[in-house]
Amino acid sequence: MKKNLLYAAVLILLLAAAWWITQKDDRSTLDPNETVFSVEDTASIDRIFIADKSGRSILAEKEPDGRWLVNDTYYARWEVIDYILGAFRQMEVRMPVPKAGVENVKKQLSVTGKKVELYSKGKKVQVVYVGHATIDSRGTYMIKEGAETPFIIHIPGWEGYLSPRFFTNLQDWREQVIIKLHPDSIASIATEFPNAPAESYVLSINPDKTFTLLDGSGKPQAMGNDARAKSLFAGFNKVQVESFDNHGVMRDSIVNMAPSWLNLKVTEKNGKTHTFTTYFKSQLNQLDVVLLDVMPDLDRDYLFYKEGNEFAVIQKRAMPWYYVTLSQLKSKD
Repeated sequence: MKKNLLYAAVLILLLAAAWWITQKDDRSTLDPNETVFSVEDTASIDRIFIADKSGRSILAEKEPDGRWLVNDTYYARWEVIDYILGAFRQMEVRMPVPKAGVENVKKQLSVTGKKVELYSKGKKVQVVYVGHATIDSRGTYMIKEGAETPFIIHIPGWEGYLSPRFFTNLQDWREQVIIKLHPDSIASIATEFPNAPAESYVLSINPDKTFTLLDGSGKPQAMGNDARAKSLFAGFNKVQVESFDNHGVMRDSIVNMAPSWLNLKVTEKNGKTHTFTTYFKSQLNQLDVVLLDVMPDLDRDYLFYKEGNEFAVIQKRAMPWYYVTLSQLKSKD
């Protein structure tokens, strides 16, 4: 009995030693260049390229003023850039993919992985392929360009996986701003309320910085509140939207069929005009109820910017200046 126990103990020790040697050999053969995924100096990164297997790609380049231009089309939301660079700054290797799963993970990365490249001053800093999440959703499969071994990557202390941070939908990257006009460039703002014509007006700024106010029929009106007029001009410095809906199924139908309830034209001092049309948005999000103004969304409207051919959802509380009426401009309160 004692001999059997002794044999069993020796066998266990031998098996443990064999496992330890195998793991030690695996670790010792890993190329250090394959195990470093993080980028310490993310502040120096000035170019990000992401490509997926469907053919979509994103190229974000940092401008001299600090903004990021995406695909030479839109400026990026700052939180998207921070989300990506923050991941590279904090990510660490949790463990290499076990031998039994290496080929399967590499195959999945080659089929569905996204290629992510980081550059600094024209020099390639990091290139990785980002795959899907691990079973526990706390890690992400990744492999470096030219490497043989894939790894499970995570951010210590953060619950979740990193794949969603590297998306290639251009509309999701773009800054949620429909237009930016410097207040000093604006000559006049003409606002029409089709359902309340008495509240329509034309507000112009004079060379001496005073304002001229006309009602909808062109009759001069006494300005009662210069502060509101100034806030109206200043608001166009950044027209923020909640979301763009340029590919929504109701976009064209609403623009072509729905009655507007606010029409606004901004004229710059150089003669350039900007036309905005506002439509009721229904909580039901269906064309028939929008046309009939059933269950309107009290917090949001649809906005169409003609010159930019942009269709978006705006929050009323986020841009109260946009909804200023003639009565408010005349009021001294």
